Amino acid sequence: MKGFKKAPLLLFASLLIGCTSTSDKPSYDTSLYSGRPIDTLTQDPPPKSEVEALQRGDAALAADNIDLALYEYIRSLSFQPTNYKDKTLFTIGQIHLSRNNNELAEDAFLMSIKANPNNYMSLQQLGVIYTKLGDSEEGETYFYRSINADQVRQNSRVTLNAKNLENNDLSSLVVDSESPANAYMGLGILLDVKGQYSAARELYNKANLADPKLIKVFINQGYSYYMSGDYYKAESSTQRALKREPSNQRAQNNLALIYIGMGEENKALNMFSRHMERHEALNNVGYFLMLKGKPDRAIPYFKQAIDAKPSYYKLANDNLERALSEVRAKEVIVTSN
Repeated sequence: MKGFKKAPLLLFASLLIGCTSTSDKPSYDTSLYSGRPIDTLTQDPPPKSEVEALQRGDAALAADNIDLALYEYIRSLSFQPTNYKDKTLFTIGQIHLSRNNNELAEDAFLMSIKANPNNYMSLQQLGVIYTKLGDSEEGETYFYRSINADQVRQNSRVTLNAKNLENNDLSSLVVDSESPANAYMGLGILLDVKGQYSAARELYNKANLADPKLIKVFINQGYSYYMSGDYYKAESSTQRALKREPSNQRAQNNLALIYIGMGEENKALNMFSRHMERHEALNNVGYFLMLKGKPDRAIPYFKQAIDAKPSYYKLANDNLERALSEVRAKEVIVTSN
């Protein structure tokens, strides 16, 4: 199923072997279920324990029978005691995320941290969800909680909060391959927006240690350097992303912006031209030069965009008029002085 990684979600049957339950046929809450009608999923007898339900869910997930897997995981929650409740709810949340069902995913993750307040993966996903919804304050809270829960997992005494973001505190955070890379990166992005660039970059470094394959880390790190005006480090970080994924359009766009900042408009034009028509690339170079306060240098690019495609005249012409107006305004100021 597109966008759904099965391997990280499996509840490792080896951990479940030997567990038993004396519960009889359980009832179950289907509020977290969304899929085909339940009575069409299976004709097998109900599971007799949490372990059996989880094993059935794992088998269904491995076979790409997502509805059945979801159903079995939900059935596992009805047994008492539940030894894997928070992990199961995390898996349920991941399934809903893969289907773009954010409301049920949020419900599952919230139930997961209610069962275990230190489930750092569920905390991370809640941070991602709220940040994407535009609630950056709530997202930041959950990113902090995820990172701190990860420190608890690793018996670290470090507790991170908004008041102790000095680099020495961040460098002492303990990270391994199981750490929530997206929580470190997500918090870094939010700190970048606040202009806390040094702290953001240290968090990007931690995210990279947790997941060296996460290309977004290099892209965001590059953009952080770009925003602070360190164009050469910005270029280096962004090139690392493009080396791993040459067709990544976000990295290409960022590198074009970096080249504009460096005064290398031709390189920027070539980078934009990798994934857009030439007239669009020309207009983009002009537009970002104008945003950089260089309307005089933007004018030729708008004119070339208009010449390259007359039907594109409206947007490029509007930008050209704006650039000309800004140039005239500067001339008036100079004359008056």
